[in-house]
Amino acid sequence: MADKDYQINVGDKQLTLKVSDWAEQASGSVLCRMGDTLVMVNAVMASPRPNLGFFPLTVEYEEKFYAAGRILGSRYMRREGKPADEAVITARLIDRAIRPLFPDHLANEIQVVVTCLSWDGENDPDVLGLLGASLALGISDVPWAGPLGAVRVGRKDGKLILNPTYEDREKVDMDFLFSVVKEGDELLVNMIEAEAEEADEATFEEALSFATPALLEMLKLQQTIARDHGKQKLVLP
Repeated sequence: MADKDYQINVGDKQLTLKVSDWAEQASGSVLCRMGDTLVMVNAVMASPRPNLGFFPLTVEYEEKFYAAGRILGSRYMRREGKPADEAVITARLIDRAIRPLFPDHLANEIQVVVTCLSWDGENDPDVLGLLGASLALGISDVPWAGPLGAVRVGRKDGKLILNPTYEDREKVDMDFLFSVVKEGDELLVNMIEAEAEEADEATFEEALSFATPALLEMLKLQQTIARDHGKQKLVLP
């Protein structure tokens, strides 16, 4: 069943999630696509490292020139450079959302690697990376209290837009990105990144209500995929 695509509509765009077999040794590996932007997310877990004093979670977001159809550098330089600031910010965004959902006493080293394979210049890979991290952890044997849904909401000319394109985001007066988890029948926001011109709390609540149907669909879809492909979770001592 690894070749099955799972699809939902998010606003006027189609979100496609697929369990990948490209990284066979990973605990969980998925592909996430919106438009022609495609990311691969792999999650792996090592043996416990007790008495570290911190939770050994590493999140990496990797951008490659080939994703945009570019090969940069001099004639003799073909290596990728250090991560761009945008890549570091995206990795931190994903980290902030998934970190609180791990058990407090988990001491195993966890790595989540998000690789942008294709970028269409319209759809931002950060939301796809966050959803992919949720799904990769959800189908893996890593103890984790997901899934989570994530969406960006923009407001352009007084109208709310789900996952606006880069062009739309240059014209919006509000740009909210948030992730949610479901507890009972309620959605709980566990990460917010926002930029706006004097937006009040009522505006944010309106944006959350606007995005709720899509978020519920994301959570339901991930639960379906986890039932089809999920591994037995590690039982912690």
